Amino acid sequence: GTICLVTNEGNARMVTSLPRVHVAVVGIEKIVETVEDYATLTQVLPRSATGQNLTVYTHMVNGPRRAHEEDGPDHVYVILVDNGRSRIYNTEYAEALACIRCGACLNACPVYQSTGGHAYGWVYPGPIGAVVSPLLVGLKNAKPLPYASSLCGNCKQVCPVDIDIPRMLLDLRHDLVEQGDSEGEWMLGMRAWAMGNSSPALYAMGGKVAGWASRVFPLSKLPGPLQGWTKYRDFPEFAEKPF
Repeated sequence: GTICLVTNEGNARMVTSLPRVHVAVVGIEKIVETVEDYATLTQVLPRSATGQNLTVYTHMVNGPRRAHEEDGPDHVYVILVDNGRSRIYNTEYAEALACIRCGACLNACPVYQSTGGHAYGWVYPGPIGAVVSPLLVGLKNAKPLPYASSLCGNCKQVCPVDIDIPRMLLDLRHDLVEQGDSEGEWMLGMRAWAMGNSSPALYAMGGKVAGWASRVFPLSKLPGPLQGWTKYRDFPEFAEKPF
């Protein structure tokens, strides 16, 4: 087999040539069967990630250095990581494994643009991370992530492999409710939001009260169960005039 590395900096070529032992840790979903499949991915990935026709450096490692070669590792080891991926393959979330890690959904997501990658708490951020992380670490351990989306559909529109991320986010929310693991504070807040937004009078009054309160009693941190929202950022002031 062959290990393929694509970078724009060239550091991958250096770190795979100088060390005597090369260890590649790869998720099983990154394995492709043929060179033709690989060629397709090397065309799709850079276009969706950075708008390039091809990444600056495309490095292929076929194995240890041979006798007539001057550089390269003496030993090459490939570690294939399952870590729950084969379990996902047999579910309605299997298409999440088709992700090529281009980052297009991150660039198009309004939630990711506002919060940044560290807010997701695991290896994979953005819309695809909100799907993959709960599936890998367990839905109970990542309950907030399926709700970290406005369901605008931008992620599906820009995905080069047409992964239906909004559908899977809704399915994960449904699974949480079915398991009884949806957070009580979240459900209470959503009911209050629905009540306020279904009544024009309540909506207008709430906006005026919130704007007045934020100026008279400025808060940088929210209290109680809402403090998670302001743990890493200040609570913004309401605008003096509405749209």
